[in-house]
Amino acid sequence: MIVPAGRAELIVRDGDLVEVSGPVEDAELCAPAPIPASIGGDTCPYGIPVPGIRPTNAATLRGRWHPIGLSDIQRMPYKPTSAGAPGDSDLPDTPPCPAPAGGWRDGEDWNDDQVRDYLHAHADQFAEPFATHLGNARILVVEVVSGDVDQARAALTAIYTDNLCVVAAPGGHSIAAEARLQATTGEAVGALMDDLASGIYGITSEDGKLRVNMVQLTQPLYDKFAAIGLDHLILDPWIRPAGP
Repeated sequence: MIVPAGRAELIVRDGDLVEVSGPVEDAELCAPAPIPASIGGDTCPYGIPVPGIRPTNAATLRGRWHPIGLSDIQRMPYKPTSAGAPGDSDLPDTPPCPAPAGGWRDGEDWNDDQVRDYLHAHADQFAEPFATHLGNARILVVEVVSGDVDQARAALTAIYTDNLCVVAAPGGHSIAAEARLQATTGEAVGALMDDLASGIYGITSEDGKLRVNMVQLTQPLYDKFAAIGLDHLILDPWIRPAGP
């Protein structure tokens, strides 16, 4: 479960009953975090002590959380953690355009640079493009979030001869909006991430918001997110309060 913007029910406090999943190494339960090159040989840079638990590749533990680790630990049936898992994408699996008269051209020989340069030069009009496939054909999909879609299609087909699908997506998240998000919210969350004590180990853009992966959501960390602006964040902690 991901914390919806503005809600604080996944805050973890000292003594709270929590449930958490992951591999166990040297009596530490490890978060599903990338291993920074600066860490060296540490394969569990973000973990919590779980005394008495033997090494395993997959464990789900329930216990009382404390800054020094879990207490009153119980082994539970293993449930893979959803922390860090991407949300459901609204991007189509197949192109949202009918095939042209001659059909989609097969092959992966393509160069999107001209299209991307054009889109970024008109950043308020377009969303970031993405590619989809139909059989062996790769199709570049361009969403027009504002302005005339027919004019945009004409301009793009004049500079791009590979498979192209141009569709209207009014009100979508534009390239310019993404740049503003990164320059404001992204910079602020990145500054928090620079402090290893925050436990933040991942920031990714998703549907006009930033998903923030962290070891746990504490009250002080939540307050910092609230000051940045919760409407632009998807808070995704690894340690979660246990259900009933």
